[in-house]
Amino acid sequence: MPNRLLVVLVAAQFISMSGCSSWKALSLNSDSKSKVTSLDKPSSLFDSKPNTRQAQLDLAIVAAEQHEAKEEYREAMKTYQSVLELDKKNSLAHHRLALLACRMSASKQAQEHFEAALRLTPKNTDLIADYAYWYYLNKQDSNATELVDQGLKREPQSERLHGIKGLLLTREHQWEPAVDSFVKSGCTTQQAWANIGHVLLLEGDVQAASYWIEHAAQGEQGSLVAKKTHNVLQASYPAPN
Repeated sequence: MPNRLLVVLVAAQFISMSGCSSWKALSLNSDSKSKVTSLDKPSSLFDSKPNTRQAQLDLAIVAAEQHEAKEEYREAMKTYQSVLELDKKNSLAHHRLALLACRMSASKQAQEHFEAALRLTPKNTDLIADYAYWYYLNKQDSNATELVDQGLKREPQSERLHGIKGLLLTREHQWEPAVDSFVKSGCTTQQAWANIGHVLLLEGDVQAASYWIEHAAQGEQGSLVAKKTHNVLQASYPAPN
């Protein structure tokens, strides 16, 4: 039986090193953070009062993002909750809380905030990608596919959505469509093969993973991540005599 710990460690190495966009969906440093809304400039210094509520929201969001940057995730969650106390319909706060809940392995809380954010901003591609990837990680592939397809109808060139589609197609063993999706996500063909191999490795299918990773590692243009993973697999699972 494959060494599960080794499989996870090798796959984790891939996730941290991959140059394609496929594995960036739930990064807390992703582009899903939006800039703090700037205050409306008054037409005159004397004919408009300061928007103190908006200022509170802006400052709270900045504080939450600072906590995230310092990896103070519980403090960040509390601060985003304070944003929702001021503005129940703040999609950004719901989105960030969903991702932070993922960090804390709070699946129910993550889904609640994803749903709330999606109701408020159903056309937000970053949100759709993050939620679809969450579904993928939780093996709810039909829900993930539905979201990805909806997102691609609105933004056909989205690299993140194509990357997630590649992951889903790999699980279904639809090899050629999976390669095509990974290439559309910004990968080279050999990086796409490496992605397929690493998805299979995470699924515990070492034999099939080795096939794809070996091909991805070949030649000067071979995937660097695939080369390193291939060496680990060769050392850990030597071919029988």
